[in-house]
Amino acid sequence: MKTRIAALCAAAALSWNAWSVPGQAAGFASVQPYITDYKIGFTNGQALVTKAVYEEFSKVGAYYTVVKNGKKGILDARTGQELTPPIWDDVEIPEQKQIAVVRNGGWFQYIDLSKRSVSKSKYAGAHTFFLSPAYPGVILMQGQNSMLLDPSGRTLIAPFAGKIEFADLAKPGKSGEEETIRYLVTTGAKQLTVYDPNTLKPIFSLPKATMAPGDGNKMAYFKVSVGGKYGLVDGNGKYVLEPRYTSIQMMGNSGFIRVQNEKGSGLWKDGRMVAEPSFAEVRVEHDMPDGYVVLDGDLETYHSISTGTSFSLKKGAKYLHDGYILGQDPTTSRYGVKRIGGETVVPFAYPRLEGVPAMWLLVRSDGKKGILRAAWGKPVEEPDAWFDAVTTLGGYDLVSVTDGNKTGLYSQQKGLLVPPQSGTVVRYDPKFGRVLVEGPDGSTREYRSDGTSQDPAQPKPHRLTDALSFIYKPGEGVFIVDAASGKPISSQAYQGVNVAADGKIVVAFGVGEADLYTAEGTLLTTDVKLPAMNPSQEGPPVTLFPAGEDIYAVGMKKGQHEQALLRVAGGAVEALTAFAYRGISIQPWGDRQLIALQNTDGSFDLRVMASGQIAAKLEQVQNYRREESQSVLFVQKSGGWDVYSADLQQLTSGSYDRLDVLSTYSGVNIVTYRDKKTGLFGVLNKNWRTAAPPAYESIRPTDQVFPMLGVEQLPGPFVFTSKDKFGYLDANGAELFHTTLLTKRPTVTYQAVTAQPFPAYQQLLQSDPLKLVDFGKPYSWGRGLSSEANFFANLALYLELPAGSGKREVLAALTEKGVLQPDPARTGFTETDFFTLMHHVAQGTSSKSLTEQQLVDWATKRGLVRERGGHYQADIYADYHQLFFRELLKVQGGKGSYKARPLSLPALDETQRSMLSTRIVVNGRALEQLPVPLPGTELDRHLNALIQQYNKHAASLLQAAVKQL
Repeated sequence: MKTRIAALCAAAALSWNAWSVPGQAAGFASVQPYITDYKIGFTNGQALVTKAVYEEFSKVGAYYTVVKNGKKGILDARTGQELTPPIWDDVEIPEQKQIAVVRNGGWFQYIDLSKRSVSKSKYAGAHTFFLSPAYPGVILMQGQNSMLLDPSGRTLIAPFAGKIEFADLAKPGKSGEEETIRYLVTTGAKQLTVYDPNTLKPIFSLPKATMAPGDGNKMAYFKVSVGGKYGLVDGNGKYVLEPRYTSIQMMGNSGFIRVQNEKGSGLWKDGRMVAEPSFAEVRVEHDMPDGYVVLDGDLETYHSISTGTSFSLKKGAKYLHDGYILGQDPTTSRYGVKRIGGETVVPFAYPRLEGVPAMWLLVRSDGKKGILRAAWGKPVEEPDAWFDAVTTLGGYDLVSVTDGNKTGLYSQQKGLLVPPQSGTVVRYDPKFGRVLVEGPDGSTREYRSDGTSQDPAQPKPHRLTDALSFIYKPGEGVFIVDAASGKPISSQAYQGVNVAADGKIVVAFGVGEADLYTAEGTLLTTDVKLPAMNPSQEGPPVTLFPAGEDIYAVGMKKGQHEQALLRVAGGAVEALTAFAYRGISIQPWGDRQLIALQNTDGSFDLRVMASGQIAAKLEQVQNYRREESQSVLFVQKSGGWDVYSADLQQLTSGSYDRLDVLSTYSGVNIVTYRDKKTGLFGVLNKNWRTAAPPAYESIRPTDQVFPMLGVEQLPGPFVFTSKDKFGYLDANGAELFHTTLLTKRPTVTYQAVTAQPFPAYQQLLQSDPLKLVDFGKPYSWGRGLSSEANFFANLALYLELPAGSGKREVLAALTEKGVLQPDPARTGFTETDFFTLMHHVAQGTSSKSLTEQQLVDWATKRGLVRERGGHYQADIYADYHQLFFRELLKVQGGKGSYKARPLSLPALDETQRSMLSTRIVVNGRALEQLPVPLPGTELDRHLNALIQQYNKHAASLLQAAVKQL
């Protein structure tokens, strides 16, 4: 009776009450989610089809699964109609078709979505399985009764009292590889029935049988149980092994099947019992398909099926490989080797065996030891040399052998390499993984693990080009040599070499710099060097950019750091710019190349190269961004961001605070801008004119606001929020739909700001202490100044130089104080200069007593070294600024010469706002986890409350955080 009442209630709950309000004129082909009060509803673009009552949703084919109060339901994605209300603990729609599997507690039911009917029966389990290409996903409902459904809604196996299982059988494939066929098996009280997996027609039935549990190995037969005993059945339902055994087990992939009964163990293969079940144990080796082993008492007997022969060895024999067995003769107890067919490979003449992993030593009666030649994949051979002792050398491929006072070298691959002689010294070089043999005459030869050797003074050359090779000398490096004569081309050693530009150029690189050679061996970089990546970093060591017959690169004069753009042409290197840049990058841009030359003050000069010629220039750019989806460049100058063409012609005049290309997962793009006066967002059209005015607080791709929509074309590809609205924009920036974002103030709580440092505070304090700390001087970071000017202005304050002092005065003062070494050519800060300064700040002493490597090691331990690579384009002075103040905070930590900087809402920058925002919780969710942001006025209200908390605890908060630095 209770079951009937529950089913009636569930059926009644499937009724749908439409709810809608007037909306916009636009319409969607299927309903889309909207957000009101941070709950989710659905709209068709003209009306609100459902109220915003759901906490979550997922798109599943033609349906939405929705969550309300922790319970799940299903909506029709086209109409928004409720197919089942949110009353279930879990919902699954296999293959996104017509059947939904639902769960309440530990019980499962299914819903036919086309009929909107809930199954009356409840099941203890529900699973989806692959059966066959004809039925790639079938739904198994199982409990006291079992049934099988197709996701389309068709009943494949009607409910019955019994069990449904799947049996995977191995069959030979067309290409000789093993294939697996999965069969459907039903088991009732009277019989077991096997079905064809493609037609679902019964193939055969077995009375009183059940499926036996598998052991993880696929067989070519059905393993069944009858009366507690196991047997095997073929695909036609015939017993190939009657159910008489207490155990049946597949022996790997050998084709042997181990059987066991009360008398013992046996082996069955290919339709016959090759070893009756009467032995203590049976064994099959993984690479010995023709043989098997039976154990009885103290003997192991090896059988060959093809020859019908057998032989016995004492228990404990060692199987080597490919049918070779190392063991003891049962009569004499002497060691030897036989093969599975009965052939004696090594006579059983050795009284003793010594074993170490990967190597066996046969010992003669006189105590001499010989290495059994048993390398994998090769015939096993009797020892061909005898010694007193054997010592491994970094492995087992090469071993040192001694015979009396004589020493030699032996290879398991090639046998005796160096006969034992007096005065020979054999040693292993772990640094380079090689064995060095010094002969009695003092000569040395290097041996490799494969048994090959060379004179270490004459390394083996490796070909680079038709004319060039390279050799590697351990402890020195790589040298370029003439391929024909072997004479050296390079006078110095490099860390590595490679061939570039289709074989026209050889790049030879060391630490931080590289040389270029022609394919014939001419050194091109006699007066300049190329900056090189650290060999441990990913990517090529240098960037070479071919354009026509020429090659472009970045270079610097030897001993200097300023870079220039180089052209390699006609067997010479030409500097196309002055050596005045901190860094240069060459980037492909359609059929052109974009060259960014970074000035020492952090700004950029841009060049566009077309057909090997400079086609356009743009000077003194603060920042730039190349958008892959657009044929334009976003450029930031002092006034703000604008759009420039591929010819570096200005296309907009908005001087925007920000420009972004937003892309959906399906590839729909839109360009947004942020207005400098209002801070609001608008949209630019394809012609870079205003498509939507700055009226939105946020614009985001719909599939990123609602990632559960998946990758598909959406009627409203972009979501916007304004002061009080949520809505959709099309790809041209036109509004498609909007509704109220908030009808009431959300429930907002705060994670209290106390004296205990919180993660976002610690992170900002680490990355940019000046945002939170007042160091007692008017340090600042003016937006109108370059990063270099800002850094040196702050450094001038630290050094207490006169007002208006800048880089020149700071460098002079540091040189005068002895912090920096005098250098008339110095125009800025190298990393070494910065480390030297920071050593003075942190230690209060000069770093003159340190070598350059010691200084770098010290800076690394302090966290001052950042991996930049040879092509790193970054604002290095912004890095210096952050690291300087972090170190200053550590140094002044115990002196109390700083204080917490109070915050105020009007003066908050983005990093400070982000730090405080991590403390805000909206409707139980962290602010950053909200699908769309809080309206600005609402957010500011809560930030203001947090600022009051922060300022109250700022001093103690800073004090506690500094102790953790």
